[in-house]
Amino acid sequence: MTRAAVPAQILARAALLALGGGLLLGVSALFATGRVTGFDPAILLWTRNQTGDHGWLITIAGVVTVMGNNVTLWIATAVAIAVCAVRRRWLWCAYLACTTAGGAVIISAIKAAVARPRPTIVSHLVDVHTPSFPSGHAMDSAFVYGSIAVVIVAGAGGGRRWNPAVVAAMLLVFAIGASRIVLGVHWPTDVAAGWAVGLCWTATVTQVFGRRIGGESRTFGKQTLRLSEPK
Repeated sequence: MTRAAVPAQILARAALLALGGGLLLGVSALFATGRVTGFDPAILLWTRNQTGDHGWLITIAGVVTVMGNNVTLWIATAVAIAVCAVRRRWLWCAYLACTTAGGAVIISAIKAAVARPRPTIVSHLVDVHTPSFPSGHAMDSAFVYGSIAVVIVAGAGGGRRWNPAVVAAMLLVFAIGASRIVLGVHWPTDVAAGWAVGLCWTATVTQVFGRRIGGESRTFGKQTLRLSEPK
């Protein structure tokens, strides 16, 4: 990978920041002005009407949502950090730890500050005990699986923009967020805000660590690569 590729990567991360910030701003504006009053219930009721007669969809949603709970995400982070530590990629360990720990603090602070009640127009199909906005499952999965995907792509030497790890992370994060609506425990805007904040946070930490992660010499098998090396 050449030096010329570095600005392109920075621009891509900046674009992710802008996208995440824009989505968050839009959702927050709708929420603050009360325009979500009809928007949220309509989608939630439509979703329940579409899935209510399909028990298998509810079962799938219940399984998928487990992939976004705290225990699963902390285990995933611990395993990823352990793998990086075995490979002596200490910077990657720090990146994963900062993304996860910082994200956990952010989600707790936002939930406490907004204190939005959970929806009550449909029955909850799983137990919940925290405020509704934003969706912790959506946000947490976005920065955990997103940061793991970044490390996998970095370990592969950059490679294609749409690396399978990135695609898999995006699909999983989307499915986890959608499952929270199907289970009736979040308003759609809770999930959208969770995705937006999670994406924005991941992009921010990646921007801070990005050059260092990409520039760190890395050896996988017999291949060693530096970001600054000429082709």
